[in-house]
Amino acid sequence: MGALHRETSMSQPEQYEVLVLGSGEGGKYLAWHQAKSGRRTAVVERKWIGGSCPNINCMPSKNEIWSAKVADLLHHAAKFGLVTSSVETDMVGVRQRKREMVDGMIAIHLERYKASGAELIMGAARFVAPKTVEVRLNDGGTRVLAGDRVFLNLGTRATIPPVPGLADAQPLTNIELLEIDRMPDHLVVLGGGYVGLEFAQAYRRFGSRVTVIEHGPQLLSREDPDVADEIRRILSAEEIEVVLGADVLQVEGRSGKDVRMRVRTSGGERTIAGSDLLVATGRTPNTAGIGLDVAGVQVDARGYIKVNDRLETSAPEVWAIGECAGSPLFTHVSFDDFRVIRDNLGAETAAHATAWSPIACSRTRRWRASV
Repeated sequence: MGALHRETSMSQPEQYEVLVLGSGEGGKYLAWHQAKSGRRTAVVERKWIGGSCPNINCMPSKNEIWSAKVADLLHHAAKFGLVTSSVETDMVGVRQRKREMVDGMIAIHLERYKASGAELIMGAARFVAPKTVEVRLNDGGTRVLAGDRVFLNLGTRATIPPVPGLADAQPLTNIELLEIDRMPDHLVVLGGGYVGLEFAQAYRRFGSRVTVIEHGPQLLSREDPDVADEIRRILSAEEIEVVLGADVLQVEGRSGKDVRMRVRTSGGERTIAGSDLLVATGRTPNTAGIGLDVAGVQVDARGYIKVNDRLETSAPEVWAIGECAGSPLFTHVSFDDFRVIRDNLGAETAAHATAWSPIACSRTRRWRASV
């Protein structure tokens, strides 16, 4: 089938051997592998062909971080015995460089879909029955698809905490910040994890004033205190303000114009004002509102899909891959989830052929082996 195949809705579901919801790392490799193995395979993707990594997360953020590194080197050229004229950041040019890379990655993915034979369907899916989804196509119309086996690769999105006034301030997430075409005068970053700190340093090097607000007692809460202290020292040396142990009580204004945050710290309450606000406080799984209950797929209290060590869900012949299954938020872990499923499916095929019992390939075992 072609890479982008769209039809109107059919009264009877279109039947596939393999149906994958989401084209992130694990999902796309599973689809390509299954299609190349001769199984009729379809992937439903709402927007990001290839998933978040090549579109809005890993690769585009590193692209802009590299531009910021070049800017930093130019700002300090005199230390290396080089004389330069004034340095000015062109955010339109930074964005264009990033966009060109993303466009190239999308083109590569479309070629992979075409070569594998997996059908890529652009639209939003919702379960209407077990292993059956209705897809609202991006270019109009609907299709109803059913899979003998269904794989959920739904991903996550940036969490917007329930702080009074925060949502109304229309804060930036990583998606919007990577598309900005101007230099923020003063970027306030809510969250001291690796995403927030990457952008904090990058935009300081581009020329913005930057303040980082972290709820916990240290940056990078999962790191050892000495590592976190050294990161804070590096950021402070670049004139990035870091506010630790801060509870955000109220947000006023609008990001992109004028935004103010009333925060409480051990030293009392203060107001932090900026021109732009980036929220980088964690992720929320994309599992709500798509009919997982209809499909018989259970989720935990935070919305992550419950799976066993073979990534099987509570519904027969339905698996979950990557972040939506509670796997660590790394592209290589999603790829490892693909390998767990691939190897177990292969073992089951071999077992049916030889009457041997397959040895379960466990994601827990794989993670431990990679440490």
